[in-house]
Amino acid sequence: MTRVSIETKSEIIMKGLQNILEGYEVLDFYKDAGEDFDILIFEDKNLEKLEVDKIRLIDEKNIPLVIDYSLLSYWASADEVREGIDKTLRGYIYIEESLKEAKTNRSYKFEKLKTLNRREKKLLEEIILGKTNKEISREIFISEKTIKNNLTSVYKKLGVSGRKEIIKNYSQIKY
Repeated sequence: MTRVSIETKSEIIMKGLQNILEGYEVLDFYKDAGEDFDILIFEDKNLEKLEVDKIRLIDEKNIPLVIDYSLLSYWASADEVREGIDKTLRGYIYIEESLKEAKTNRSYKFEKLKTLNRREKKLLEEIILGKTNKEISREIFISEKTIKNNLTSVYKKLGVSGRKEIIKNYSQIKY
């Protein structure tokens, strides 16, 4: 029987995975420390360096740029969890479909960010912080008219129509 160790501090996630993993022997990573297991399902980023077959539970906003282990979202179906375990144990890196889409979308946004010059990146940061053109102008010592012109360039490069779209699409991306 496949032994699955689950690392989470959430009782709800633990119970949910235990229910999904009927037919597997489920271990609690903390309570059953020292027990051998076949695969680890984990949340704690610090465990990603462990040299074991593993699947990380992650939300769409925190997908790593470089992926060298399997990934499941917190919204994965029971079938996706079981498929992830099966494929990971067979040596594959399994990435749930919704996470693939989110990673592709984020990579596309990241590529767009790379087209911005230093001043435009600074403007982007200030917009995300909710600052007005006037506040930005005073802070970086350029006229409001120049701010408006630079923002037009930022909007065009990022393919957005305004501040709200920038905040919605780019506030979670670290560049």
